[in-house]
Order: sequence, then structure tokens, then C-alpha cells
Amino acid sequence: MSNEVITEVEIQNHTKAVAGLATQLGYEGALTVGALEDEIRFFQQRTVEAVMELGKRLLILKEITPHGEFNKRVEMLNFTPRMAQKFMSAVLKFSKTNSSSLLQKAGNQTKLLELVTLDDDEIQVIEQGGSIGEVSLDSIETMSVRELKDELRKIKADKEAGDLLLQKKDQKINELDAKLTKLQSPVQIKKRAESEEQLIAAKALEEANTACLTMHNDTVRFKNTVNSVLDTINEHGLYNIQEQLEALVVSAFQQIAQTSVELGIQIDFETMVNPAWLPADQDAAAFDATNVEQ
Repeated sequence: MSNEVITEVEIQNHTKAVAGLATQLGYEGALTVGALEDEIRFFQQRTVEAVMELGKRLLILKEITPHGEFNKRVEMLNFTPRMAQKFMSAVLKFSKTNSSSLLQKAGNQTKLLELVTLDDDEIQVIEQGGSIGEVSLDSIETMSVRELKDELRKIKADKEAGDLLLQKKDQKINELDAKLTKLQSPVQIKKRAESEEQLIAAKALEEANTACLTMHNDTVRFKNTVNSVLDTINEHGLYNIQEQLEALVVSAFQQIAQTSVELGIQIDFETMVNPAWLPADQDAAAFDATNVEQ
């Protein structure tokens, strides 16, 4: 509450709010500053039950004192604001559930205040006989305060690491989902189709070019072989096989001509050998198997 002038209605509303908080916490004592401070001093014996009762009264005291005065009052009661906050956190944490077994096993204030770091779900698991890490009803009772504190820190660290890993997984899933959604968009589908078509076309042309180079190389070897046979005919006077050679060469070119027909590609061999732009006196000398020495 502030120190500003307040109306009667505001006072009544605040009184109802304080009474409601007391009922919620199970507090049945007087709702005055003096009575609350007396009871706080009484419960400073620091048992587990006392911690809960102290926490209840501190919560109500904080609610009914003017704004800015609560810390001064808890210091007058020999509390630090941090310790007072721990007591209030304990009662808020353990009053939500039926945690009587856990409170009993805690046995003292120090262990109880350490257990405040557990989540509500974790407290419920332990209360029902389960365990979180190495912390269970039995281990809480047998562990030293240091052992309990160390184990709770480990549980917290593991939980934070697990949450971070889950967050990273969620982020990765979201990134993959975004990429998948993008890939499934009409624009991307069309783009991929165009890219695939271009790749197919490029591969087909590459294969055709390889085939043409193979044929060109084979043609060169063919010509060199025929010329070698012609040299042999002239050198040894084997003119009787010249006609057979011509038949073989004609047959080879007939096969080439037939291949062009089968491929549906019309080839004008005459024009290719003697193009119109070539001067008459520079006509390409076509192969003439009859032009051999007699």
C-alpha cells in the first residue's frame, strides 16, 4: 500500500484482500501488524513447521504494510529481505500441494529452503514416492544439507541443459519446417523444375557431343587406315584389290547415310563437300579411291 490518501472503499477492498490471502494460506490468527510481528518472533525457532508459519505471516505482513516499509520491518525482526523472501517462497511452494510427507522428511529449515528450487511437478513426483535425480523422500531424510544442496544444483543444471537442448531442437525443427515450406511453394517448385530441365538438357547435349567426338576420331582413323591401304596397293601393285577397297568405302558411307535417315536428319553430303561459298578452283578434293597409281 502507498502513503497516499485512500478512500473508505479502497480500505474495505484491501481488508477483504488481506482476509482472502489469510484464508488461502490457512492462517487463522489476528490480522494486525503487532500481532503478526509477535507471532513471527515466536516461530523463529526455525523448525519446518515454523518456517511455514513464518512464511504465512510474512506474506500477510507484506500485504498490509505500506509500500516501502516491509523490508524495514523484516530487518527489525532480525531477517534479511533475502531470507524473508525464502520463507515466503517456501510457503507459496509447499502450500499448493499436499506435501506433508516431504515437509516431514526435510526435518529442518535449511533443507526445506533448499527444496524450494524444485518445480511444482517435481515436488509432486517426490511426494508420490518417486525421485528426481537422487532426490527422494528417503534420500532427503538421510542426506546432509550439503549433499542435498549439491544434488539440487545438479538437477537444476541438468534441467537447464535439457531445456537448452530442447530449445535448439525446436529451433532446428522450425528452420527445417521453414525450408520445407519454402521448397513447397509454387515459385520454388517451378524454379526446381526449370533447373532440373536445364540439367537434363545439358547432360543430353554432353552425351551427344561425346558421341560426335567419338565418330570424328573414328573417321580420322578410318581415313588414315584407307590411305595406308592405298599406299600398300601402289607400293606393291596390288591393283586387283582396289575394286574391293572401293566397295568397302562406299559401304561405310552408305551406312553413314542410312544412319542420318534413321535419325531423321537430312544431310546434303554434296553441299557439305563442295559448299557454294568455296571458289571453283579450291574445291575440296573428295576422296577418290580410283585416283591411284596404275
